[in-house]
Amino acid sequence: MHLYERPRGRNRGLIFAVAVFALLAVLFLVSLFSAARRNDAREREVVESALQRAIVTCYAVEGKYPPSLEYIYENYGVRVDESRYAVFYDVIAANVMPSVQVMRIGGGS
Repeated sequence: MHLYERPRGRNRGLIFAVAVFALLAVLFLVSLFSAARRNDAREREVVESALQRAIVTCYAVEGKYPPSLEYIYENYGVRVDESRYAVFYDVIAANVMPSVQVMRIGGGS
């Protein structure tokens, strides 16, 4: 053994710490993206639910279902960010509840 020789295994602790840090960073990013995805799905559900409530309220107050989305927007205060969501509103008749479907623009649910 030489007088100024470094002991073996000294860098093992540093390598282990870097590996643990990298693993924690990856886990953090995965959980962050997962939370963002859940938030987007929940936001879409909230928009669809608001539209459904406005449709039912319109029927209860006026005795007919709203003829268009613009009617809901103008008279019932529902706002939809049309740059993020596409709303499909299908009216069959004035006395049949219309179908509403909200889709995220750019993929997703």
